[in-house]
Amino acid sequence: MTKFLSFFKTTSSLILILISFGIGVLAKLVEIKFPDIAMGLQIVTFIVFVYALIKFFNSRFK
Repeated sequence: MTKFLSFFKTTSSLILILISFGIGVLAKLVEIKFPDIAMGLQIVTFIVFVYALIKFFNSRFK
């Protein structure tokens, strides 16, 4: 679990945004057959994207 958290703390915001877009595309592909899984992936996408934006703006205005 600590490796997972340290990955998000040390990764740049651009890579996190790209990861969130990748998860979003995967969610759209899965949406037809598995709507519940797609909704969970969309929530994860939103959380990662917002975290990346906050991390980006904190680094810019610090």
